[in-house]
Formats: sequence, C-alpha cells, structure tokens
Amino acid sequence: LKTPTEGAARAGPQRLQKMTTAEEVLGPWVMQYTEAQKTELKPWIRCDGRGKYSYIEVSVKGARHNNEDTSYGDGRLFCVFDGHGGRHASLLLRKRLAEHFYASVQGVDLQEQLTAEGNPPRVVAAMDKAFTKSQDDMPTEFPAAQSGSTGVACWVHGDPGAGASKVYASCLGDSKALLFDMRDGTIPPMQVRTWDHEVGTLQGPGVSNGSRAETFCHNLTGGLINSRDGKWTGMDKDPHGIGFREFKLLSERHNFPASRKPYNISNMPGEERWRVLDVEPTRALGHKLKREHPLHHPETKEWLVAEPNRTMLMLSCDGFFSKEAFATPDHVTRFCADPQTYCRDPTLFNGTCLKALLERLDETHKLPNPANVDMATLFDKIRNVVFSKLSDDTWTTAYDAAYQFLRKFAQERPVPNITTNPVKTLLAACYFAILLVSDDNVSVSVVFLDGLQRFGGRCIDAGVCP
Repeated sequence: LKTPTEGAARAGPQRLQKMTTAEEVLGPWVMQYTEAQKTELKPWIRCDGRGKYSYIEVSVKGARHNNEDTSYGDGRLFCVFDGHGGRHASLLLRKRLAEHFYASVQGVDLQEQLTAEGNPPRVVAAMDKAFTKSQDDMPTEFPAAQSGSTGVACWVHGDPGAGASKVYASCLGDSKALLFDMRDGTIPPMQVRTWDHEVGTLQGPGVSNGSRAETFCHNLTGGLINSRDGKWTGMDKDPHGIGFREFKLLSERHNFPASRKPYNISNMPGEERWRVLDVEPTRALGHKLKREHPLHHPETKEWLVAEPNRTMLMLSCDGFFSKEAFATPDHVTRFCADPQTYCRDPTLFNGTCLKALLERLDETHKLPNPANVDMATLFDKIRNVVFSKLSDDTWTTAYDAAYQFLRKFAQERPVPNITTNPVKTLLAACYFAILLVSDDNVSVSVVFLDGLQRFGGRCIDAGVCP
C-alpha cells in the first residue's frame, strides 16, 4: 500500500471521489492502529457515498465502560443520538426515528413538497412527529425504561445536480448540529427560522432572527438570578436565555414549588453540570419510569447554505465538550479546518477543566506553551501532565489509545485537515478531546454539502459499530 503523495492529499474532493477501499480512505497506519486496539477501544468509522450527500461517521468509546452513542445516515437524513443510562434508547432511535420520519411524509414529493413553505413546512412537522412517535416506542419495563437519549437529526435539501441549499436541524437535548466553513472553521451567521412545539411556535412560519448556523443545547447553565421583587429573572452563564427558558418550561410542566432550584452536581474544577431533574438534559427521549421526565419535542432550525462547495454539516454528541475539552463549537471546527494552527494557539488551554484542575494543584507551570512546541511535543507534554492523575484502568487504557493515535497523526506531512483527509482529522478531534480529559463517548458525523459522490459510491466501514 502506498501513502498518498502530498499533492494528492491536497486534491481534497477529487481524491475522495476515487477512493473505494478502507485502505485507500483511511491509510495504512490508521488501519493498523484500528486493528491493533482491543475490541472495546476500536473506533467506529463509516464513509458512505451511496446517497445524494456523502458523509462520514466516527465514534470512540473514550473513558466510559460502554459506548452509548449511535448514528444514522442515508444520504439525505442524518442523525446522532447520545444515550445515557444504557443503550436501549439510542439503539431504538437509530432504527425508529428515520422510520417515523419517512412514514409521516409518505406520498409527499421529497424534492418539491417536503421543504415548500407552510405553517410549518412539512419537513418541520415530520421531524417533530418522528421524535414524539419514537418516544411512544420507548420501553416501559425496568431496566430498559431507565435509559434515555438526546439527539440531533438533520434533513439536507438541494436541487438536482447541485449542492445543498437548505438544512433543517432538529435538536433535542445537548447533542449538537452546525454548519462550518471547511477552510477556516467559521460558523456562518445568517437569518435563522426556528420552530418549537414546547414554546408554542411549531404551527406557523417560524420565528426568524439573526443567529449562527448552530443548534443550542437544551440544558441548564447556572444558578437562578433574583430580582429586587423576589422573582427569578434569568440564569447565570446563559447568554442566549436558553437555560432559563428550559427551566421555566420544566417548572410549568411539573408544577415545581417556588423553592425548587437548579443545583450543580460536579466537583471538577472548571466544570458546572446543572440539573433540576435527575438527568442533566432538559429535553430527552426515554425515561418512561420517571415521574418528572424531560421535555420530548425538538427545536427545529432552518439554515440556508450559500456556498455548498466550502460548507460542511457537522452533527455530534456532547463528548467534545465534556470537561470543557473543547470550550466551544468554534474550537472543534477550527481544529478540523487546521489542526496544526489550532495546536499552536497560546490560549488553547483557557477555559478547560484541565487547566482549572492544575490551577487548584498549583501545577499550571507544567502545561506547555502551545506556541513554542510542535504538535507531537504538545501531545507528549499533555500526556506527561495528565496520565499519572487518571483514576482507573478504563481511563488509562482509553487515554493511552488516544495518545497513540495523536502521536502518529502529528507525524503526518503535511498534517491532515478536514479537506485533505476528513477521517483522520475527525478521529484526531475525538482523541484530542480525550487527551484534554473528556470522560464521555465522542461521536461525530460530517456531511459534504457539495453533492459530489465520494468513496466510489460505496459504503466503507471499519472498526466496531457501537
């Protein structure tokens, strides 16, 4: 097997169009790395060029005992589900949500009628119905009924022979979807229309406002803010007002007493995990045995795709942001666009739980200045700081697997990015989150919105499917 030449690596889409085997798509060392891992540590990789829009799925177990994430893709509809309390809910969603979506639009012209103007457009109503019908399917017997899942589902619309022109993104909980420019990682600002049954805006043309092409997480962000007259007026660390809105919705749904307040369950420096139920997401499916359950309807957004040849759609669980490994979605997309430049940023550790922990231990001097070291040395020095502090074998084996991948990634010349080698870059993003002490499963899908067929029109799988 020959390693692609530097010139071929820069060819981007043309190169991916011609690749038809796992060895060609992943490269020899990634195949060897994957095969060398124990079964529970093998990453899941899918590269699918069979549908209208080619996509890649990547998932790693990380420092959890099991991988509870699942994904779905068929070339038009794409989903990522983040299970918790077991895998029953996320596994059911991988099968049922798409079935319910397509059942609700049976007889509808998917090209002409599905996204046509309406109150709401059919695609928005279908997304909402798919989530709520999936909730009806959730198990009601212990222990399966203890499990739940957040999720994000996206429908990509485009004219025949052209790239995508619209994306409809339905988010439930703390999973994430966004558009980003593959060249520099920016998330584009635009006029966004939003529909949400929980706030009474599903039946209508949508609420339009200036925003960025990203979904907002449905969770609580901090303590409640009290006004002079004793009324709650907001929530700490809640710039968009989503956390306070979600608290009010749950309070009305379950008739909370005035004394009921959010509380932080984390003792990790730099981390805040607020809840008012006995789960963190304010919206999730499953949990059929809970008396106080999360909300079940998604929030759906419409994004216009101005330049499909340079725009990608990303869907992910919240593993990127566990322990603030990546402080914001922009950090993830900037890493993907240019990992080498990202890893030279002197502010790389700002806002991470790793830095907050070392500040408490008075050990921040042990962290390298990213601007003064190369990528391989950066990864070495982070590992040297962290590894001795890990608590058990699950942590140490997952952490060492992440480090070994990143060490090889840093030796590539040129260093890959989301354009030249998206699979290696997505895996590197997942493993870098683990290196910065994310303790969750990390799963991500990216969709190429240019409409070009990739991977020889085939589906290429590697690793172990969660």
